[in-house]
Amino acid sequence: MLTTSDKYFPSRDRPNGAKARQPGQPPSPHSRRNRILAGLPKDALVSLAPYLEYVPLKRRQILHERNVPLAYAYFLEDGVASLLARVAARGFYEVGLLGCSDFVGLPLVLGTERTPHRCVMQTSGSAFRISADHLDRALNEYPSVRTILLAYAQATMVETAQLAVCNSSHNLKQRLARCLLAIHDRLPGDEIPLTHQTLSRTLGVRRAGVTTAMGRLEEAGLLHRGRGHIMIANKAGVEAEACECYRTIRSEHQRLVWSTNPVAPTRSVQGGAAMLLAS
Repeated sequence: MLTTSDKYFPSRDRPNGAKARQPGQPPSPHSRRNRILAGLPKDALVSLAPYLEYVPLKRRQILHERNVPLAYAYFLEDGVASLLARVAARGFYEVGLLGCSDFVGLPLVLGTERTPHRCVMQTSGSAFRISADHLDRALNEYPSVRTILLAYAQATMVETAQLAVCNSSHNLKQRLARCLLAIHDRLPGDEIPLTHQTLSRTLGVRRAGVTTAMGRLEEAGLLHRGRGHIMIANKAGVEAEACECYRTIRSEHQRLVWSTNPVAPTRSVQGGAAMLLAS
């Protein structure tokens, strides 16, 4: 018999026939999820693969610290990371959420080695890690690697600008729906393993406001809530509640970064490009 938790929070989607991966075991060819890696042409993947190290990531693990030279960059495969900005005397505020559509280490791509922001894992996960020196070599030797990472930087700039408009123009329920959809796009299933407190920091509002807005979405049958988890039950319905900012941001990522990969890697990435990195 299914418990409430089993019903609303099933295990993550896997390709047909795929076995569950044990902790620390490298992913199979069919579990490749990062959209940037999936979008690279075959020759770039062949060249980049020797420099990529698969690493498990723990909750609260810091991927890079503020104002410290970045030693590594990460192509996130699973889990959610937060980009945090420090506000004097008030602690850290979230300025971005990252998942399997994303790359951690943009300062290295843009020719700098540090950032005023901290990046920390909100959930456990995994990534393909590359050292700063090897990334610099790949950017110089393989134009396709530079091209897709600069395209990702452009999509990120568009997202940042659009969110500034969103935060000043749309109500909390619209912004919450937009935020949930953006996170959903960066995860391999319909379950979002984040708390109301985390979402309140992401949206810059009180936790009580997030709880109220979430309750309205749940009453409409669009999602289900559990302790530290949210399950999207009706994505089309959540999209109808979201502001147009979600569609603007998503279309830019699709146009600039995801368009070379016809398979949605948030559910499963298959094909020759994914096979290369498993060798």
